[in-house]
Amino acid sequence: MKICGCLLDAEPKRLAALLQSPEVDLVEWRLDAFIAQRGWSETQTMLAVLREERRHPVLVTNRPERHGGRFLGSEEDRLTILEEAVRAGAQWVDLEDDVTVGDRERFRELGARVLVSHHDFLSTPETAELQAIARRLAPGADCIKVVAFARNRQDCLRILELISWGKAALGVDVIAFCMGSPGRWSRVVSLLLGSPWTYARLEGGAEAAPGQYSATEIRALLRLLT
Repeated sequence: MKICGCLLDAEPKRLAALLQSPEVDLVEWRLDAFIAQRGWSETQTMLAVLREERRHPVLVTNRPERHGGRFLGSEEDRLTILEEAVRAGAQWVDLEDDVTVGDRERFRELGARVLVSHHDFLSTPETAELQAIARRLAPGADCIKVVAFARNRQDCLRILELISWGKAALGVDVIAFCMGSPGRWSRVVSLLLGSPWTYARLEGGAEAAPGQYSATEIRALLRLLT
């Protein structure tokens, strides 16, 4: 897997096509945003789309408000919704760093692969703190993600170093990139450094992050750099 297309919302008739888009290798479905736009009843109905045989792997997230998401319910309700998505066919689930190891294992027992994420949109941790964060994410995870704010290119390089360090020190795949204008390119460079995938704007869906590259742009940049 190389490019993950971010899906926040879509018209019902477009959902199946977006989940099978030829421009990406994986689809991240932000259920918190989808529920906010469509309501839980319609979301339940549309989870049936995941049961179709021909599709990309699907990564489901349901972020609580405290992590920049839109889900306002209880923690148990949030995880139960993710469980329903896994039972409907999602292969990956994205959990925040404060989800317990027990709950991480709960999803693995259901057959899902687990991505554990840390987002810091305000500060840039130093190397020792970044490594401590990665160690905290790793138990019960198949892959970890660290996203931090970058003030300059030096910040970006320090964050990107986690990709190779985490693989060697922790034995897990690491996705690491930077928010902020100095780090826009880090989403592409991370692939060259061994990240299992990067995130891209999914054509036909709502933009997931300001200034996010499209999958077409990422592929074009990769051709120039390799």
